[in-house]
Amino acid sequence: MASIPAGRFSRLWAAILPDPGPARLLALTSLLGSFGFGLYQSGSAIYFVRSAGMAENRVGLGLSLAGLAGLVFGILIGHLADRHGPRGVAIAMSVLKAAPLAVFPWVHAYWQFLLAAAVFGIADGGWSVANEAIIAGAITGSARIRASAYLRSVFNVGITAGAFCAGLALTADTRTAYLALFWGCVLASLTTAVSYLRLPRLPGVPPGEAPVRGLRAVRDLPYLAVAQISNVSLLSDTVLFVGLPLWLVSGTSAPRSLAAWLVALNTLLVVGLQVRAARSAETPTGAVRTQQWAFCALIVMCLLAGLAGYFSAWPASGLLVVSVVALTAGEMWGQGSRWALRFAFAPAGAQGQYGAAFRLGQVGPRVLGPVTVTALTSRWHFGGWLVLAAVFVAALAAGRPVISWAERTRAEPRDEPQPVESRQ
Repeated sequence: MASIPAGRFSRLWAAILPDPGPARLLALTSLLGSFGFGLYQSGSAIYFVRSAGMAENRVGLGLSLAGLAGLVFGILIGHLADRHGPRGVAIAMSVLKAAPLAVFPWVHAYWQFLLAAAVFGIADGGWSVANEAIIAGAITGSARIRASAYLRSVFNVGITAGAFCAGLALTADTRTAYLALFWGCVLASLTTAVSYLRLPRLPGVPPGEAPVRGLRAVRDLPYLAVAQISNVSLLSDTVLFVGLPLWLVSGTSAPRSLAAWLVALNTLLVVGLQVRAARSAETPTGAVRTQQWAFCALIVMCLLAGLAGYFSAWPASGLLVVSVVALTAGEMWGQGSRWALRFAFAPAGAQGQYGAAFRLGQVGPRVLGPVTVTALTSRWHFGGWLVLAAVFVAALAAGRPVISWAERTRAEPRDEPQPVESRQ
C-alpha cells in the first residue's frame, strides 16, 4: 500500500487544524467536551427509562427543563466570566458537569433526576458561555469567526464519536455498560478542565472598569432582537433530527433507512465545509449577506422537502437528499453570521454576559421548535412545509432592519472583525 509522503501529510494536517495557539487548544477542549456531551445526550434518556424505570415523558420534560435552566443561568455565569476571567469559569463549569454525571447511576427518585439534570444543564450552558468568552478574549478580528467554525467542525466529530460509543453501551444494555457510559462522561469533563490550563489566563474586568453595569445585556433590546432573528436558523437542527425523519416515514415514499443517511450526509458536509462557509461572514457586511443566504437556503429546503411527498420512492429520495444539502448550507451560513453578529455587537469587556444573552434566542427554536415542526408537517403536510418556509421568509425580511437598528444603538464603536487573508 502506498504511503502518504510526510510533507503532504503535514500540509493536509495543517489545513485541517486551526492555526497554532489558542484556537488549536480550544479545538482540543471542544473535541473533549463534545465527546462527553455526545455520550450524555445519546445515552442518558434511555438509561433513565430502561434502567431507572422513569416514564419517557417525565424524562423528556426533565431534560428540557435542564436545557432551559442552562440558558437562563448562563447570564449570571457570563457575568462571572467577565468579572473573574473566562478561563477559570470554564474550568469550574467543566468540573461541575462531572458531579451530576458521577451520581446519575445511583439516581432513582424523579426529584433526584431533576436536580442532577438541572445542575448538568446549568454547568453545560455555563461552559458554552465561558468558552465563547475565551474565544472573544484570546482571538481577535475575523479570526474569531474562523476559530468558531473550526470548533464547530470539531464539535460535530466529537459528538458523533460520543454517540457511537453510547450506542455500544445501549446495545449491551447492562448496568456495567451504563456505568462505563457515565464514567466516560466524567472523564471527558475532567480532561476538558485540565486542558484549559494550557490556555493563557484572561483577566477579568473589575466592576469600576466594566464597559456596562450590572446585567445590561438582558435590557439591550436591539441586541436581543438580533439574537432572536439570528437563532431562527437553528430550526434547521430540529428539521433534520425530527421533522425530516417523521415526514420521510409518514408523508413520502422514500425508504425509511434514508433517514440515517440524511443525518450522516449533514454531518460530513458540516465537518468538511463549515470553515469555508464561515469565511463569507468575516466582515460585518458579509455577516448580513450570509444571514440572507442562510434563510434563502432554508426556504428552498422547505419547498423541496414538501414536494417529496408527491413523488415515488426514488424521485422523493432525490428531493430529500437535495433538501438536506440546502438545509446544511443554511445551517452553516446561519452559524457563520450568528458568530459574527454575536461577537461584533457585544462590548469588549462584557462578552460573557452578552454571549449568554445571545443564547437566549435559542429558546424558541430549541423549546418550541420540535412541537411546531412536528405539528406542521404531520397535520398539514406540504402546507405545513409552506408555513415553515414562511417563518424563514419573515426572518429574511426582518434581518437587515434589526441589524441596522442594533448598529445605530451601539454606545461605542463595535469590535468589528476585519478581513484577513485566508490561509491556503
